[in-house]
Amino acid sequence: MLRKADLNVIQSSLAELDAARDSVFEASRISVRFSGRAIVELHRGNIEHAAEHIASAEEAQEYAEAKLHYGMATSEKILSLREVDVEIEPYLLGLLDFIGELRRMCLNFLRTGQAAKAEHTLKTMEELYEDLYSIDHTAIISGFRPKMDAARRIIESTRGDVVSEVRRLMLETALKDFEQRLLGKPQRSDGSEPES
Repeated sequence: MLRKADLNVIQSSLAELDAARDSVFEASRISVRFSGRAIVELHRGNIEHAAEHIASAEEAQEYAEAKLHYGMATSEKILSLREVDVEIEPYLLGLLDFIGELRRMCLNFLRTGQAAKAEHTLKTMEELYEDLYSIDHTAIISGFRPKMDAARRIIESTRGDVVSEVRRLMLETALKDFEQRLLGKPQRSDGSEPES
């Protein structure tokens, strides 16, 4: 999911940070405001408005989360560290917060009957979590561990939602097939009845 080059850079930098104990990067109030607005606009499907808000935000965790969401909405991929263009700490924290946004996307797919897209989004969440879990020296990042714990709970909850909905859809399809066979009405492969 994450690029190996990014993982190597992150690992190396965090090792240096662990030794130096540099101060943790804090998001500015302006960044939080504009990035929050960008996320709202993305959920509304207003890509242009979201781009304007992202351009107004400063480099920080909320900015990283908004930029990651923008990348997923426009190109269906997790943007690299270079593409997001922030420091390592806000990038990692932004990725963890982004897992919550991916859950919202997943639930929207389920709500609109797009089970395959929901399953793909869940897979993205799981792979992202696994990549973040594999990184050493994250203890020096304030808030990383609680966000990892929250991300794990979000993924488990989302997995339950996706599995339940996929099973429900499978059962619904099986019942429709059974009903058609019971009534003796042949069906096309797409589930519709042939014209008489």
